[in-house]
Order: sequence, then structure tokens, then C-alpha cells
Amino acid sequence: MRNAWSSNVEEQVTEIWNSVLEVAEGEDGATFCELGGRAISAVRIVARIHDSLGIRVEPGELFKDPALDAFLSAVLVQAKPARQ
Repeated sequence: MRNAWSSNVEEQVTEIWNSVLEVAEGEDGATFCELGGRAISAVRIVARIHDSLGIRVEPGELFKDPALDAFLSAVLVQAKPARQ
């Protein structure tokens, strides 16, 4: 169930994803790998998420299922313990 908190997290993570991967208009559905994502990109993304949101996510999450929606779900799962 989406609420204001999860929507805010999703929006910020999407902004970080777009910034690090330099997502151009029309590339919204492309996966991490299709956008040129590599290990260093994964490290940059998870570091910025931690710095901005205080959520720890392993870089490997970006390679398990490289779609943005799947990564957003993984971030939200990791964030739940931090909110309790």
C-alpha cells in the first residue's frame, strides 16, 4: 500500500537513479543494465540513497532484477526496519 512516505522515497530514489544513470527522456522503462549501469553506478546509487534517505541497500540489488520498479521495492523493504 502506497502512502505519502513511500511515495516520497520512490520519488527520491527515482531522481537518484535518473541522475546517476543520466536517464534521457523516453528511457523510462529501460533497466539498470540497459541504461549502462555497472558496478560503480550501483555503488553511487546506493551511496546516494543512504546519504539522502538513511536507507542501506546492497549494490547487488540492482543486478538481481535490474528494473527500476523492482529496485524501488527492494529499497522500501530495507527501509521498513529503519522506520520502526
